[in-house]
Amino acid sequence: MRTWQRTGLVVLVAALVATACAGGDDGGDASRSSVPPRQELVVGTVADQFVVSGPRANLGVGHGVLETLTRLSAEYEVEPLLAERWEFRAPNTWRFFLRRGVTFHDGQPFNAQAVKAGLFDRVARTGGGGTIEAGLESATVVDDHTIDFTPTTTNLRVPEQLVHSATAAVAPGTTLESKPVGTGPFRFDSYQPKDHLTVVRNDGYWGPRPRLERVTFRFIPDNDARRLALESGDVDLIVNVPTSGVKILQEKGRTVAASAVGAYDAMYLNIRGQPPHDLLADESLRKAVAHAIDRKAVAAGVLDGQATADPTMVPPAALGRYASMVQGVPYDVGRARTLLDASGWRTGGDGIRTKNDRRLRLQLVSADALRPLPAFIQAQLKEVGIDVEIVERPTPVYESLIASGQGDMYLEQGNQNDANVSFLPVLLFCRCGSGDDADYVSLFGPGPAFDDLITPTLTTADLDAVRRHTAVAMRYLIDEKAVVVPLAGIPRLYGMKKSVEGFVPHPSAMNVRWDLISIR
Repeated sequence: MRTWQRTGLVVLVAALVATACAGGDDGGDASRSSVPPRQELVVGTVADQFVVSGPRANLGVGHGVLETLTRLSAEYEVEPLLAERWEFRAPNTWRFFLRRGVTFHDGQPFNAQAVKAGLFDRVARTGGGGTIEAGLESATVVDDHTIDFTPTTTNLRVPEQLVHSATAAVAPGTTLESKPVGTGPFRFDSYQPKDHLTVVRNDGYWGPRPRLERVTFRFIPDNDARRLALESGDVDLIVNVPTSGVKILQEKGRTVAASAVGAYDAMYLNIRGQPPHDLLADESLRKAVAHAIDRKAVAAGVLDGQATADPTMVPPAALGRYASMVQGVPYDVGRARTLLDASGWRTGGDGIRTKNDRRLRLQLVSADALRPLPAFIQAQLKEVGIDVEIVERPTPVYESLIASGQGDMYLEQGNQNDANVSFLPVLLFCRCGSGDDADYVSLFGPGPAFDDLITPTLTTADLDAVRRHTAVAMRYLIDEKAVVVPLAGIPRLYGMKKSVEGFVPHPSAMNVRWDLISIR
């Protein structure tokens, strides 16, 4: 549900394939057949969110077709991938030493000129230059396997940002509009919008050859339909298991694997809305809203114990020893009522507050995949006299409502798909960002004070200092100004047949290693 920079918006997809082993549904034992199983995997994933035209085209991103210079580990550390190593050259240049012996799927050599054209120059043309702040003059070829990159503004987080699949290396002369060509362990095979995307093994891969011959990603937007597809055996593995479906799948003999926390559910409060969406410009009202929400009840009840009551909007582990600096506004119904009383909001006969003949009514805009959270929030805020109108929309429509500013509170799930701990705070709330989420900044950005707190994360070399600066800025955003109301930390839940082996859950859905999987 994020844009291509943030979310990972294009997480995984899938189409029909059955294994050749006897027995149909595999919950069972492959050894009952002397015929070895075909190494074909069918993955049930979320709605088709690929963009297939223009500079932001992203077909095939996140499916093993494309690779980045650096890789994101499950611990949010940066690891070498297409770049074997890198070094910083003051004042603002990064030198990358590229892996040798790599070719693109179409036979073109992977070298510095290819990285310049198919990565840095491509990102520069997207507008704003992405999170890495690329310009058309940023990349300089040093030799065949060495390239320098100088961002258009001071940015010392480039290696961490390059883990994002939006900055993957694409073969020169090709695009991500119809047939992506990369260096990854799988090659693009076919794509049918809103139905499936299929990739096949790259037998010329530079690394260990994948065991899977083919992976088909089927688009199944509805959470329950995706779960039922796994129960029936129509798919082998599903992403984003609904929390209510975990026990059901386990009772049906399926395996459910959880990653560490890598996402979060949160409400963003519109602090610059025009009437009738102007009420949350009042900090006291924002804090009353935050005090009225019980995060522990969200994690333990609404999300069936499959979440954590984190007060942050990045994985707490990424903040290290500074995570405790962000406490969140505590659940305190009495304090919420006191703040509303002091602001002149009086309770009416129906329990809803009014002031100067204006009813305290807030519109909650949510992507429809986040049910039943909106109803829970509506009930919690009614307890303190706030009337909530729920507007649920599919993701593309939801994002258009942010662009229009038509709403008071926006509920969404963010994803930490970047090794830079300040990735999301910068992208969504700072004018120092790439500009790709300008709509978010215009509605939710706290302004110069926040910008001054978060900007050092891009210009500081010391990673420990980056974590501290990020924690301080988030404390201002969440604890002091209540612009963001965190609800829960979200691990990634994956369901699969017992015959699926080698799957490693990753907190960033865009970084799942499909090349490690086999079918028993």
